[in-house]
Amino acid sequence: MIGPRSAVTQPISERIAIVAPSLEAAAILRRDFIAWLTGHGHRVLCLTPPGAGRHILALRAIGAQHRVVELPHPTLRILADWQQITALTAQFRDWQPNIVLGSGLPTLMFAALAARRAGVRRVVSLINGLPNDGIASLGRRRFAHALRASDAAVFHNRENLATLTHLGLLSPNLQTLVVPGSGVDLKRFRAKPLPPQEKGLVFLMLARLERRRGVLEYKAAAEHLKAQWPNASFRFAGPPSTAPDAIAPESLADGGAVEYLGELEDVRPALAACHVFVYPSYGEGMPRAALEALATGRPVITTHTPGCSDVVDEKVSGCLVPPADTAALAIAMESYLRNPHLLPAGSRAARLKAERRFDAKRVNTALARSLGVS
Repeated sequence: MIGPRSAVTQPISERIAIVAPSLEAAAILRRDFIAWLTGHGHRVLCLTPPGAGRHILALRAIGAQHRVVELPHPTLRILADWQQITALTAQFRDWQPNIVLGSGLPTLMFAALAARRAGVRRVVSLINGLPNDGIASLGRRRFAHALRASDAAVFHNRENLATLTHLGLLSPNLQTLVVPGSGVDLKRFRAKPLPPQEKGLVFLMLARLERRRGVLEYKAAAEHLKAQWPNASFRFAGPPSTAPDAIAPESLADGGAVEYLGELEDVRPALAACHVFVYPSYGEGMPRAALEALATGRPVITTHTPGCSDVVDEKVSGCLVPPADTAALAIAMESYLRNPHLLPAGSRAARLKAERRFDAKRVNTALARSLGVS
């Protein structure tokens, strides 16, 4: 006799709105996570300022929708805040998401407040870095208000969580989670053999052309080392910026020590062609470019700053130097020029670090739990 058929629980399909500070951030930094969500049957809407059409196509290719939310003029602060929150509230009421994930400062603050105004069921704020000069520029009261409007806060490093805890901005009811950045797709970024050394070592930096990324320190260190190691190559790739600390591409090329590769559609060939990756940032949530370098099997030189210091194991998968210290950066880079025999071991350690700590699959699973989805 056959008993009654047991009921099969079907996964719930959620409507998830992701608010990002730029179209590029959604299409590149959140690509793997969005693909995870759509692959599990959830509907995803990305709300961003305008951007390149190729990024919209990339989002559509992984099953996401996209809408533009214009950012008001930054000098009209009170009016800009009101306009941004009002615009997002209208979008949420129209599309009716069950869950909102806001990322980037101050974008996540607008997203959290607008989501609460629109009656969204669950609001999650992704804090992928705090300003280097503290939170005063964000406005402590409005930041605290946005955190109170959130059900959960996800951090890219423990230092940022500790900072907000110390400032008393995290309520006892707020769920918190720390994930290692956006992770890295270990299948897309595979370990690559080191290039031959006969023509000299190749150093590479990938970043936006901004002062806080350590671009000028990299340039100065390259100029110093080029005089002593003429066969070494120092390459830089990354898009221009409109930030207040933006650096003109032509100023980077001044002096001839740094080869500017421009903005790359695919960074993997450039990573495979280098021996050492350099990222002397002043601090951020978790630098994705450095994670991609680790996955490629490249030792990383970065800084003793929140987020960056988590990337490498000192003297194993790379080196750590103080931020804004050109002399220390040059010494770390020269250590590889003087000891190139250390590169194979550093390469293996870098890949193992990426596999052990930064696998995007584990990061996406943890982030999905914070949203309350599976």
